[in-house]
Amino acid sequence: MNKYELMYITRPELDEEKLNANREKVKGIISQNGGEVVELSHFGKRRLAYPIEDYREGVYTVITMNGNHDMVNELERQLKLNDEVIRHMVINIDDKK
Repeated sequence: MNKYELMYITRPELDEEKLNANREKVKGIISQNGGEVVELSHFGKRRLAYPIEDYREGVYTVITMNGNHDMVNELERQLKLNDEVIRHMVINIDDKK
């Protein structure tokens, strides 16, 4: 298993209930595909460096997780289909060393 970090940005108008449901959904995708969530951090609403889909702000969430390549592929596929997520990126922390 490799260690990965997922950073994703959701639409700024989502209320706290929808944000928590979205985070639980992402954690569920990770668990269902053999991964393990190590740490979940909420960075709240931040101004974007440039507009994304006409949004100037977004809600940032960072998840550190253990998993394999197949889990990452499925996670990225699901995030692309999620209308609430406007941008995401997964990096392999083990490769950074």
